[in-house]
Formats: sequence, C-alpha cells, structure tokens
Amino acid sequence: MAFNYKKHDKVYDDALEDIRENVYDNIKALENEVAEIVAQGLTAEAVRPMVMQAFTRHSQEVKSAAQPLTMLSEDFLKQSDIPVGPTDYTVQNTLLNLGADELSSTLEGGGEDVVKTIVLATVAGLATATIVDQVRGRISGIHMESKDPNVRKEQRKLRKLVKTGAKGAAIGAVQQSIKSKLGNINTAASVGTRMSTLVNNVVGEFNGTFSKARAASKNIKMFEYVGGIMATSRPFCVSMLGSRMSEEEIQNIWDGEHWDGKEPGDAFVVRGGYNCRHYWVPLEESYSIEASLTDE
Repeated sequence: MAFNYKKHDKVYDDALEDIRENVYDNIKALENEVAEIVAQGLTAEAVRPMVMQAFTRHSQEVKSAAQPLTMLSEDFLKQSDIPVGPTDYTVQNTLLNLGADELSSTLEGGGEDVVKTIVLATVAGLATATIVDQVRGRISGIHMESKDPNVRKEQRKLRKLVKTGAKGAAIGAVQQSIKSKLGNINTAASVGTRMSTLVNNVVGEFNGTFSKARAASKNIKMFEYVGGIMATSRPFCVSMLGSRMSEEEIQNIWDGEHWDGKEPGDAFVVRGGYNCRHYWVPLEESYSIEASLTDE
C-alpha cells in the first residue's frame, strides 16, 4: 500500500501533544512542590535535599511520558505490506527506553540549577516570597504560576500558538510580553524550556530512526521525503518534499549542502534540523524478500 503520510502526520501530532502535556503536567507539579518547600523559609542547607528528592521523584515519573512514541512505530508497521518481525519490536523498545531515559535525566539534571538559585537568593537576603517566584521561573520559565490574570491569559495564548505551529515571530512576541509582565523573575534556560526542546527532539528522532532502522532490516535503499508544511517549515525542507532518493544520494546532500537550521548528524535522524517535522519513508517497492526471511 502507498504510505499515507498525512495519516502518519496526525499520529505524529497526537504523540507529540500527549508527551508534551504529560511532561508539562510533571513540571507544573514539580514547580508547585518545590515552591511549597521554599515557602517554609528553611535554611538553604535544609532545603537542598528536599528539592533534589522532588526532582528525582518526578524524573522517574516523567519516564512514562515517552510511551506515546510507540504510536509512531505502530503506525509505520500498520501502513506496511512487509511482514513484521522481532527486529521491529526490538528497535521500538530500544528507542522507547532511550527517549524515556533522556526525558528523565534532563529533568533530574535541572535540580542543581534550581538549588543554586535558592542558595544565591538566600545569601543575597531576598524575601522568601521573592525566592519562591525565582524558583518558579527557573523550573517552569514563562509558564510559571502567576497571580496576574494578564500573564495567565498570555500563557494560554502561547500554548495555543505552539500547539498549532504558529510562526516564530508570533510566538516570540507573546513570550516577550509575558517576560515583561513577570518583571525581574529569571525565566531564561528554565527546566521547562529545556524539556520542551527535548520533547520535540525525542519525537522527531524516534520517528526518523525507527523508519531508517526498519528500512535497514529489510534492505530497502530508496526513500521519499514527506511531512506536512507548517509556518515554520524550512525552505530547504519544502523544496525536498516528495523527493525520492537512494540512501547514498540522501547522505550526499546532507553532507554537501548547507541551509539555515541544519544540524550535524545522520540525515535520517536530524532531518532538516532542530524541530523538523519531516522524515524519510522507505519505498517498499525496493523491499528485499531475502531480508524479510532472515528477520522472521
């Protein structure tokens, strides 16, 4: 059957949204828990182990957020006329565990930065309420809890823009508006921002790597570049859509050409670069029967 990339794009969007929301919920819960700890007005020495324990606990909980990644691999398999073999599920589980570990380790790694924020603010003699706000900003960034209804309104708008793939300029304008309303609260390089970037990378890398691994196990050498066009789609990716190429031709282009946003790495994994939604689909007409027999 012909691969229905529009159907797969919908699966991609659903998986991305599920993971994004799960991670967001964990970060918000972590933000509130740490804020409650800091609000007690304890010494920095007493607060540190409590904060680190909270980060460790939520880093384990966030592992489950990676589970929707299997929606992507399952759709590849459902849309294929090639028999499914043990290798497919081995690759799926390997990539799932990798994604879960990345989410977990990145979240836990943010604990030390938040503790540093608490220590510096305490030594500087800042009021407890101010330290709480600073901690919220370091964890959730511009999505931090706020009593200002205008901030909350802008935060809802921002989440909608991100979800619908709005242009970077529109997203940036809302982000700047929120920052100005939050005042002197430091939201730069927050745990939430790092996790948001990671979620995009984990989903894209899982999608591209599973597709390539399945092609390799079936000795498929021809691919088509697919995926929907968004406001943020790179001109390079738009020009490549629908291209059918061999693995060698693809690698030659990725090794020899340059474009805005390009990242180093395997063409099937990094694709167009950061936050790229496009991917290579194996062309099953080049399927090797001999490869399938060794996989069963």
